[in-house]
Amino acid sequence: MEEEVGEVIDFFKRISVAAVRVYPGKSLRLGDRIIIRGPHTYIEQVVDSLQIEHRPVAEAGGGAEVGLLVHLEPQGGEPIPNVPREGNRVYRVVE
Repeated sequence: MEEEVGEVIDFFKRISVAAVRVYPGKSLRLGDRIIIRGPHTYIEQVVDSLQIEHRPVAEAGGGAEVGLLVHLEPQGGEPIPNVPREGNRVYRVVE
């Protein structure tokens, strides 16, 4: 099951960081399993780095704009996934 928690508002390819706006009433935490999905994007990963204004945080609440490190390296010989794009949605995997 998935819960939509935010939206990609920018992506910094050189440092592989997505700027994500967290929706009001939602949150994003270190350790969350997330999916970044859009028409040409599907990235599933665990959140292991979050920053607000270049400072590490363990959690970001609704309305925050956070920097999220995105892992784009190929795994098991798979091709590198498409990079996040503005407007892609961010989902938390809820078990």
